[in-house]
Amino acid sequence: MILPTMQNNGVRALVWLFLLLSTFLMSSQTLTQARFGSQEPEAQHEREERPMSHEKLAELTERLRRLVNGRAAVKNQCQVQGQEVQVEESSQITEISGCRVILTTRKTTSFAAGPRLVEFTLAANLADLTIPASVQKQTFSQCKAIDGAVVKVMSRATPGKTVRVTRRENKVEATETLRGDLSFFFPNLAAAQRAARLMDQVVRSCGGTEWPDEDDLP
Repeated sequence: MILPTMQNNGVRALVWLFLLLSTFLMSSQTLTQARFGSQEPEAQHEREERPMSHEKLAELTERLRRLVNGRAAVKNQCQVQGQEVQVEESSQITEISGCRVILTTRKTTSFAAGPRLVEFTLAANLADLTIPASVQKQTFSQCKAIDGAVVKVMSRATPGKTVRVTRRENKVEATETLRGDLSFFFPNLAAAQRAARLMDQVVRSCGGTEWPDEDDLP
């Protein structure tokens, strides 16, 4: 009877050893999953917070420049001081440095005595602007659009931030003022909407935020 007893003891020992090894392996696997599982949200958060590369930002701002230059131009037939005059307004992005842009808008009014040119140079940090950009068709009581419509694309500055404007008339007098937005005009809605969407991408890439709710305004 000694041999069967020894065999039974050996079987019990093997069973206990198997159970211990199984428990150890399951615990190790659970610990590994927990460790990697906790790291995954952190890695995802790092990917989301990673700033856009200079190359990608430069590509977006260049696309915006090509979309604005040569396309952001409107014409109106207006009654000014009893005269019927033509008013042309066009905008161009003349300089880009990272998130800082220079937008030059020229407004030419054709009087009988000769044209009057007013030039506005807007210096803006796109990081100071907000999203979404608005798109709105403009109408003026004394003017009628020529060759299309007049559609305004506007991105407002964050409360407390401004856009610097230099105004020159006939390239002589210069005055500086501040305004609370960056805007330009297109002759049709489709082009304005494309520009607004691209403007939002660029502003967001530069760190611009959404326009705050009215309750959050100071």
